[in-house]
Amino acid sequence: MKKLPQHVIIDVSAHETRLADGRLQAVGDEIVSTLVRLVAEGDGVAVCHGLAKTLARHGLDIRDQDHAGLARDYLESLFRAFGERVDVARFSPVEMDYDRIAGMDVDGYNKNTHFTPNGDHTTEREFLTTKCVHFDAGTPFIGNIYGPNTNIVGGIPLVCDTRAYCRERGVDPADLLELMPHSFNVAVREEHAGPVLDGYAAAVDVDLSADLVMVVLLNEVDGGLAHAGSEPRPADVKLPARRPIRHLEYQFAEGVELDKWYRHYRLEIPQPSLQVPDEAARERYHRGVDPVGTGR
Repeated sequence: MKKLPQHVIIDVSAHETRLADGRLQAVGDEIVSTLVRLVAEGDGVAVCHGLAKTLARHGLDIRDQDHAGLARDYLESLFRAFGERVDVARFSPVEMDYDRIAGMDVDGYNKNTHFTPNGDHTTEREFLTTKCVHFDAGTPFIGNIYGPNTNIVGGIPLVCDTRAYCRERGVDPADLLELMPHSFNVAVREEHAGPVLDGYAAAVDVDLSADLVMVVLLNEVDGGLAHAGSEPRPADVKLPARRPIRHLEYQFAEGVELDKWYRHYRLEIPQPSLQVPDEAARERYHRGVDPVGTGR
């Protein structure tokens, strides 16, 4: 499997920050401008890393949960500043009444309970973060902040260039998709997922036990990039395992907006189960991808 091109990797430790009022803040807007150029105007992806060095410069430690929380908040502030610079309507195939960017912290290894990204129009349910190649529904841009992991091997983010795949193979973006039985997200169909993983996927090469990383994606199916992750496993089954993820996405107040998005891609309106899926569905939709092999 490929690695992402070096020019989409942003070492945030090379950029000045200040610690004020208990918050880490960027000095200048160079990182945000780079995010706009890479994600909205170019490759559709950018990866921010180097938070361990940034924290150390302020006498902080990435392995301290409170200090790691400061770093997550800092990365989230960069994504929100990116959102202020981008006309999101340009990237949505249907008119959507986006009214905010929402952030949510989830467990990237264990089952999440009482989960909902938006209580206005989705019901609380059980939720697994590990998924096959997929898109998040109804949000043109996403940011996923990973790490630092504890006692985890695997769980590596994967970026899939479905934009190039559709262009080169003559595939209608809507024909990529199927509903997932336990999610509002949409899966890339198996007949496309294999070729995508074989020739259009790249792993994010970073040590998530010793750093934080934010992957920012143009997530819209038409013109964007899909994502997945390798299977996370405990390094020592006798010890607790943690894989924290903060997810950032665009949201809207009314569920009818989400319905419009599904209909545009010729999908039924999903009715996800409130419990995690059975083994057959888990194997198809919630098994991580092997980044060493072909993704089969």
